[in-house]
Amino acid sequence: MSVKSVLGLLVLLSCTVFWAKEAAQPQQQPVPPAGTAPAAVAQATHDFKVSAEDAARKNPVRITDVSVSRGKKIFLSQCAMCHGDDGAGKGDLAEEMKLSPPDLTNPSTLKPLSDGALFAIISAGNTVMPAQGSRMKDYHKWCVVDYLRSLGGAAPQKATPEEIEQDSPTSTVAPVAPRP
Repeated sequence: MSVKSVLGLLVLLSCTVFWAKEAAQPQQQPVPPAGTAPAAVAQATHDFKVSAEDAARKNPVRITDVSVSRGKKIFLSQCAMCHGDDGAGKGDLAEEMKLSPPDLTNPSTLKPLSDGALFAIISAGNTVMPAQGSRMKDYHKWCVVDYLRSLGGAAPQKATPEEIEQDSPTSTVAPVAPRP
């Protein structure tokens, strides 16, 4: 074999190894300008179908320290993986799945939605948000609504002894009584 052939094979082999290493490295995506969403991030659809009847539904659970505390516990176990522990839409699972949940800490996010609409959204979910439907008691869904309202700035009131009893796991009190 001639020297030129050996050199040619070495160059070809070196290029092949270089290209293989280059292809194995993850490609960096360009960083979008500040304040814009990256194009690769899938935007969660926030267009929920809420009937007029559901939107008009009144929250029977008064927003109290107890209902907000209960709602927060449920939120942290059922919603925070996408919406983030603080509700700002930066949960680990959402980032991993390239979703962009709404910032629930921004009062303007929830302001146009009635409590009934939030209850319906939590119940029905959509293509990117699982439905709670019968997985969660209505009382607990209303507590999540109260917690969401507190994220937006609503100040909870002090719970009455009856409301504290109603929230107890051993309570025999009906879980959802009409709000005064």
